[in-house]
Amino acid sequence: MATQQKVICALLVISIMMNAIVCQAINDTEEKSESDVSESRTFGHHFLKRISFALVPGAFVVGVITTLLAALTVVSLKGLGVGVILLILAIGQMLSRALPHVHAAAAYTAPAPVPVVYSHSHTQQPVWLEKEW
Repeated sequence: MATQQKVICALLVISIMMNAIVCQAINDTEEKSESDVSESRTFGHHFLKRISFALVPGAFVVGVITTLLAALTVVSLKGLGVGVILLILAIGQMLSRALPHVHAAAAYTAPAPVPVVYSHSHTQQPVWLEKEW
């Protein structure tokens, strides 16, 4: 983004310098008489005037191209980011499958609930009581 700003600033400075050169050339040609100045067909007053008119649309086109390139760069970086994230997930999955598994120690097992049989009960089936934690 910084390089784009530098390019835009450079184009702005060049356009201002060209405008100043054109204005000075116009003032110089107005001050001198036509007999004193021999004007060439290629780089004379009309050429500089045409360049100054073409500078604004040219700068607009350069701005549009720069904006489109910036948008393309953002979209490309987004796609690259998604690809890198998927790559990291895939590598993590491969490592988790390849490395040996560490099992948790089976030191603690939950005790079975103790059956409570009521002596005055008419049924022979025990009543299971569980603690609520």
